[in-house]
Amino acid sequence: MADLNPDSFTQTSTTSWLSRIGSSLVGTLIGIILLPCGIALLSWNEGRAVTAAAGLKRGLGSIVEISTASVNPQNNTKLVYLSGTVTGATPATDPWSGLSEAGLVRLQRRVEMYQWLERESETKSNNVGGSQTTQKTYTYVLDWSESLHNSAQFKIPAGHQNPTMPLKSQAFEANASKIGAFTLDKSLIQDLNNFEPVQTLTKAPAGYVAQGNMFYKGTNPDQPALGDMRVTYSAIASQTYSIAAQQNGDTLTSYHDTKNDYKIALIEPGVVSAQQLFADQASTEKLITWACRLGGFVMLVIGFSLIMGPLAMLVAFLPFLEGLVGFGTFFVALGLAIPITLITIAVAWIASRPVIGGGILLVAVAATWLMRSLAVKKKSAAATP
Repeated sequence: MADLNPDSFTQTSTTSWLSRIGSSLVGTLIGIILLPCGIALLSWNEGRAVTAAAGLKRGLGSIVEISTASVNPQNNTKLVYLSGTVTGATPATDPWSGLSEAGLVRLQRRVEMYQWLERESETKSNNVGGSQTTQKTYTYVLDWSESLHNSAQFKIPAGHQNPTMPLKSQAFEANASKIGAFTLDKSLIQDLNNFEPVQTLTKAPAGYVAQGNMFYKGTNPDQPALGDMRVTYSAIASQTYSIAAQQNGDTLTSYHDTKNDYKIALIEPGVVSAQQLFADQASTEKLITWACRLGGFVMLVIGFSLIMGPLAMLVAFLPFLEGLVGFGTFFVALGLAIPITLITIAVAWIASRPVIGGGILLVAVAATWLMRSLAVKKKSAAATP
């Protein structure tokens, strides 16, 4: 059914108990697939973390500090450290607008169009007898967006058609960026992200007008209309950077550790010591490691929950029982996922760092014992009249 508001549409549907049981069985198959995927992610991630830690340690121990003034052939293929002014020999330029600046290292163009956006919200309610009612509401609003929203795929495309987007966001790099006598490989330049907004724009392309820090296509930026465009820029100007990379002739590129092929290509703005560059990279690696650990753990929890999903469906004819069983299966899934995650991490570390791996394994065993003890006590309390 539709609301009186033409820019809002609500759809209500009901799923029968048998259909929900069928969906839960499909979920069980998905859960069975998720479990080995989660374990594989955890195993790969720990191997990656070990590789990163060892590679960074060896790299810092072998790095050679050099001058930017000249190229010393004796340092060829070595991991080197240097700091100095990075400048674009042929500055970054946006060919669409011609915007550029002497020495500009990177330039980022952000393009937004005022267009229809579809926002979806959903509510579900369980009914006596096991069926489930789902209510989806689609709301249409005009707003700025950097990507084109395909109005043909909207639930209600009529009256919400978006025009084509003639220009896209894009990043531009200098054709050659140099630090003293050395040229930086493009992969190093693409790691730079300390952009600063371009505050003033003057010469606008055809069809656009300059409005302070943006080029605008439309009648009034304070009252945008469907299809209006705005373009803003951010840039990385010539400035001082500190770099740890491999010297290949007069080019600085990614260094690959000889023992485990770990890649080192570090660059930060300002004068930063080699020790700090490696410490910062180690912190980044730790963040990646913990993000992947969380991802693997969540996959295990979801996998076990989906496998036990049919249990909740068996009592879904009474909504409160479905909620209780669903709550219980979630905690069972949690109790299974925690020790499996810890054991997987421990096994991966035992080979390279036995103390760390052994400690994690002890924590996993203790967690398993604690959860089992709590389950036994809860079962005994429930059996006591």
